[in-house]
Amino acid sequence: MSLSQRAAKGMIWAYSAYMSGRLMTLLSTAILARLLLPDAFGLIGFALIILNFVEVVRSFGINDALIYHDEERDLTADTAFWINLAVGTLQYGLLFAAAPLLAQLFGNAALTEIVRVMGLAFIFEGLGQAHAALLQKDLRFRKRFLPDLISAVVKGIATVLMAFLGLGVWSLVYGHLVGVGVRVAALWWLSAWRPRFRFAWARARALWQYGVHILLFNLLAVALDQADQLVIGLILGATQLGYFTIAYKIPELLMANFSLILTRILFPVFARLKDDRAALTRSFLATTQYTAFVTFGIGFTLFMVAPQLVTFVYGDQWVAAVPLFQVLSLLGIAYTIPWAAGDAVKAIGRPDLQTKLLLVESLYTFPLIWLLGASTGIAAAASFGNLIASLIAAVVRLLIIARLLQFSPKVFVGLFRAPLAASVGLLLALSVWQQVAVPLPVLLNLIGAGLLALSVYMTILFLLGRQPVSEAWAVGVSLVRRRQAEATFERDTA
Repeated sequence: MSLSQRAAKGMIWAYSAYMSGRLMTLLSTAILARLLLPDAFGLIGFALIILNFVEVVRSFGINDALIYHDEERDLTADTAFWINLAVGTLQYGLLFAAAPLLAQLFGNAALTEIVRVMGLAFIFEGLGQAHAALLQKDLRFRKRFLPDLISAVVKGIATVLMAFLGLGVWSLVYGHLVGVGVRVAALWWLSAWRPRFRFAWARARALWQYGVHILLFNLLAVALDQADQLVIGLILGATQLGYFTIAYKIPELLMANFSLILTRILFPVFARLKDDRAALTRSFLATTQYTAFVTFGIGFTLFMVAPQLVTFVYGDQWVAAVPLFQVLSLLGIAYTIPWAAGDAVKAIGRPDLQTKLLLVESLYTFPLIWLLGASTGIAAAASFGNLIASLIAAVVRLLIIARLLQFSPKVFVGLFRAPLAASVGLLLALSVWQQVAVPLPVLLNLIGAGLLALSVYMTILFLLGRQPVSEAWAVGVSLVRRRQAEATFERDTA
């Protein structure tokens, strides 16, 4: 199987597995939304903002460096394992001590114990990071993402059960720990690699020299990614942050997670093409176009059906989250447009460039979010500031990657022409649908809207982008047929 076919197969499997897990998470969230108040989700939102920053520092970019380096593989993996475990333990100790100050910063004393308990996950995750990185490096996507699915299912069931037992916000806290523990156990079960008691300073230096740029990039990326959440929480309080936490779930499920999986697959694939710039350029452009095909259609559909979808999934008490949901659906598109560019930059050995770009982006992103959020007192306005900043960043990143890979930026006009035109048709069709479908029950309204959006979008997409759509379809069909042949062979030889 060729590298491109392995990547495509990995993408299909990974997204299917990850989507299944996230659907379980969404189902449990929909149940919890009817059992818990917005303040509970807001508290967890505060805790996750803190923990996400600590998690980035904990990794030190070591896992990306492990994927990139090919020298002395086993010794490098052993070294990475012990670094991950040591740093995770140290970071938890510092987090435990700093928890009261962090709770004071966010104005809620209850955060102290919540952060201390949820922070235990860092020690657990230190035990599984090297395993996950090696599976990703070897393009073993089925084994790489199966632990996420298992974890999501167990976590969802455990969290809902604890909520029914009356544990309140602690059901979310303990559910988080259960999910992490199960994921790490599954990684050890599925991976043949086992760490040994050895550590090489030379390999540690090599990991650090590459990983430090990833560390700085990830710190800035998390800061920018959570900038609107931070402003909403600090200025508007836990209730509004709770609305954000709920509003973000479905766009995250369908778009942000798609991009997350994409980058986990693309980076090792692009890294193998780092010495063949022509092949890397072709892969990058194809990936960018396919990403636009998916996320444009999903994002604009979610924007249009937000009022019905939010109340149907979470209940009428969450109607205040609808404007946030709409902005975040558009923000998901802006995030995914330049996503593959970051992996291409890392693959050619320039992770420092991403860090420099994020430093520049932070100069206008934080002021935009703060200005719109503070001046209006509206959570959706803060996220709209993030949307404006993300669109600017997307244009800049695409221009830079075009220069690095030495192709004309005009190529992007052709890449985005079909999905943009299809999105306009989708918006017009759904606008008409919402006028005529008012008498229908909410579920039928949503089903009809989804079918209409899919048919209109795919028809226009095929008419304007026939070749790439046909290529994507051919790859998908070949993978299905190959899988069927493998299954038949397995049955015959059993």
